[in-house]
Amino acid sequence: MLMAEVERGIQNGHDHLPAPDLLLNHLREVLREREDDPVPDRTGNPARMFFLPIEPFLVEDEPEVGHEGRLSRACLGPLWEWITGEIAPDEARAFVADVGRNLAAKDPAKAEQAARALQDAVVRRLGETIEAAGKDDKARRRIAFRIGTPRAQADVVEFYSILKNRDAIAALAGRLPSKIRSFAGDQLDQIVSVLDHAQARDKALFRYGLVMAMNRMPAPWQLVRVAIRAVQSDKADRIAESAYGLAVTIVLAETERTVRDLVRDFRRGQMVRAADHLKDVHEAVRGLRSEINMVSGSGPARQLAAVRAGVADAFKSDLESIPGRVRRIIRIVPGKHLARGATVDAAEVAEIEGLLGFLSACKNFASELALNEITLRVLSDLQSQLDNGSRSILDVLRACEPGELSYRKAQMDAATRFCAKILGDEYAVLLARAADVAVNSERKAKTAKA
Repeated sequence: MLMAEVERGIQNGHDHLPAPDLLLNHLREVLREREDDPVPDRTGNPARMFFLPIEPFLVEDEPEVGHEGRLSRACLGPLWEWITGEIAPDEARAFVADVGRNLAAKDPAKAEQAARALQDAVVRRLGETIEAAGKDDKARRRIAFRIGTPRAQADVVEFYSILKNRDAIAALAGRLPSKIRSFAGDQLDQIVSVLDHAQARDKALFRYGLVMAMNRMPAPWQLVRVAIRAVQSDKADRIAESAYGLAVTIVLAETERTVRDLVRDFRRGQMVRAADHLKDVHEAVRGLRSEINMVSGSGPARQLAAVRAGVADAFKSDLESIPGRVRRIIRIVPGKHLARGATVDAAEVAEIEGLLGFLSACKNFASELALNEITLRVLSDLQSQLDNGSRSILDVLRACEPGELSYRKAQMDAATRFCAKILGDEYAVLLARAADVAVNSERKAKTAKA
């Protein structure tokens, strides 16, 4: 509901909201984190209807990072403000009114016609604006000021190119398979034939064809198989010399974007999503290394090596800190040294548990991401620490004073959760049973003696 109100305010030209685009970006991130929530129906949003031809080429990434044939989603808000406020204000107001009226009358075809009319007007005006910016530095600065993104001029040109070619792009999309799940020769040949035709017609159209083909594959890195089929060679230099070298560039950029998503989710404590991204990066690196024969020292080889090294550098210190954090939770402090009402920090336990789950994922993907050494070292330390530490807590549970029992049970619960991640669920179940026996049997024995 908040997103809809913010978007409505932008469309109506209201300027009282501070940084509306930043707010929308954060709201989108919240929605992505709440994946089980129902997705709101936003098909009646005029701006969304206007930007429909752009949807296949949007990328969720930092605005300062460029992607071949793609546009950062963060640009849409500033572009819509510019269109409604300066490029085509009269047409935009008429469009918003027409869309609301036609959708209320359940006539989506007329709403789409209204969107197309505004798109045509914007293409004409943008073409004139871009041409003027090519001749006048003042015009270029004006675009940068109005859009406000780090790559404003490039973003406007990309947006204009997609919108101008929207009919050709739609026709190209219709000739590509709707879902590319098989990489048998016949289907690859079909894709190559469609892309070759696009390349002969327009280089920009070829770029958009590659992006659409990638979007329809199970994994983005599989786009390189199209390049290999087209060039009839897996040698990186042969591919780079052809138009299909762009496919490798697109895949590497997408892999780097996934690494940024991985690091962002890790820093936010979204460990399940971070582990999913880690798997995606691992598969992309493995796919690129196995499918393409890269010459050591070449541009793509260096870029791929930087991706692998970057993943290791991003998590090295965090992974190395895990044993120390586990030790502070499960270490045995003599009862006389425990503060009155001592507790185990539940938030700290949950955070460590998430890190241990991520560490286990690193173990599965360590070889391709330069994480082998650190992962093995940390896991070995944790296995020994948890095995010995949980036994020590069991011994203390059997004889501890009533005043410290709740603290020792909390330690045992934390150790059990940690063991489930590192030593396995079966070990954790046995440990929980042993703890229950240790607490109850000793207490019963003392009660009987009394």
